[in-house]
Amino acid sequence: MKAANSPIRSWKREPLVWMLIAIPLASVIMGVVMITLAIQSYSGLVVDDYYKKGKQINRVLARDQLAYELGLAAALSIDASNGINIRFDSGVSIVPGERIELKLVHATMPGLDQQLFFDNTYTRPLKSSLKLPGPGRWNLILQTPDWRLTGSLQYPDQRSAQLLPNYSAE
Repeated sequence: MKAANSPIRSWKREPLVWMLIAIPLASVIMGVVMITLAIQSYSGLVVDDYYKKGKQINRVLARDQLAYELGLAAALSIDASNGINIRFDSGVSIVPGERIELKLVHATMPGLDQQLFFDNTYTRPLKSSLKLPGPGRWNLILQTPDWRLTGSLQYPDQRSAQLLPNYSAE
């Protein structure tokens, strides 16, 4: 118990007061940081019609199977000037489809995804210029409505990738 004549301390010198101020202040600061991160890093939306997407899986599997049966395989490389080169394996004589699509899908940020289209004029290799917006894991999908090849690339550490059908005959 304090003596009646002890001096009264200012609130500024009480540690309990500062602790009571620090907890809500830290919460406000962390809230501002979290809102800033949420606004700056767009991660895309969840698919609206997940049932329809699920039904399309069988169609995708059929495309993988056709690519496997045709023996399709390709190699993708990125040259020094960020040009994309796609070479089909030498054993591939026919690549069906009029237009070939290359999708570059970022593993964690759908807002960075890109698409390239190539006319299938039977000139090899397929070439295009592209600027990948940032480092990270990129899933690669080379496809037409009939077949599909997939692969992945850890950019900028890797500058080439194999594109193969995602199918194995069992």
